[in-house]
Amino acid sequence: MMDRPQRVSVAIPTWNRAHLVGRAIRSALAQTFQDFELCVVDDGSTDGTREVVAGMVNARVAYVRHEKNGGISRARNTALARARGEWMAFLDDDNEWAPDYLERQLAFAASRPGAGMVYCRARRHDARASRHGLVPSTVWEGRVFRHLLKEWVPLMSCALLRRSILIEVGGLDESLGAMEDRDLWMRLAQRTDFAGNPDALVVRHEHLGIQLSRNCQVLARDAAALDRKWGVMVQASCGRLAYRRWRGNLLTNAELCRAMRAAEAGRRGEAARAAWRMARLLPWSGPRTARALALTVLGYPTYRRLVSAAWARPAIRDLLSR
Repeated sequence: MMDRPQRVSVAIPTWNRAHLVGRAIRSALAQTFQDFELCVVDDGSTDGTREVVAGMVNARVAYVRHEKNGGISRARNTALARARGEWMAFLDDDNEWAPDYLERQLAFAASRPGAGMVYCRARRHDARASRHGLVPSTVWEGRVFRHLLKEWVPLMSCALLRRSILIEVGGLDESLGAMEDRDLWMRLAQRTDFAGNPDALVVRHEHLGIQLSRNCQVLARDAAALDRKWGVMVQASCGRLAYRRWRGNLLTNAELCRAMRAAEAGRRGEAARAAWRMARLLPWSGPRTARALALTVLGYPTYRRLVSAAWARPAIRDLLSR
């Protein structure tokens, strides 16, 4: 007779993060709620990821390996295809959960039975600058589609998803490399209520290594793909003004990344050109254009020192988070 399915299916996708993935796995195994299965999907790593996972002596850890790197969406879909739980929880390999994450998220979900997506907040730890804060800064509930058009994005590591609804919407879009979460939230927001837990139960680490959120080329490509996929529908349902704001946010997200990478490498002229392209999208690009100009004028090291000094001020922190 087959064992009954666990309540939650936990997935940790990873790629060349042998130095980080162990921390994520340990934070999942340390949960006070233990009725879960855990699948680590190795998306074609060439470092010691396999050995790190093999060193986790725990029968509930399943290891699946892609021979070639296929991207974060494919890795998550691989875990989804194997899952049997009522709920699906994704944990990025560079983040970690509080020990009572699953227990408290499930209790919150029980208080919101109509929600197919339950999320909490994360405490941000940035190794590049001494700044900490809660993300997302605002908690929205119910039908949140219009909020998603205003640059409000819950974190995947903070989300508990009903597996049946996740399957219904088709899982993750494997054509997207860095903004797959935005696309998924938009599809889910058309089908179900979101429930927002204001507690910070996750640590989001921002570090000096490779991160998809800092890949300018992938961000620019995904921005164009999302515009093609959603642009007509956003205009039809929310109006041209909402569409222009949403599209401007997508484009400036990629341009700010480009400005920061250029300034970090000392290429101030390239950062200035990115700031100019962002300025053409005013007023939607205001805070990000200001940041790009500051990077151009001050240079990356001075900019980072000022960010660290200013991060304790709530008003400035909110501005820099946009």
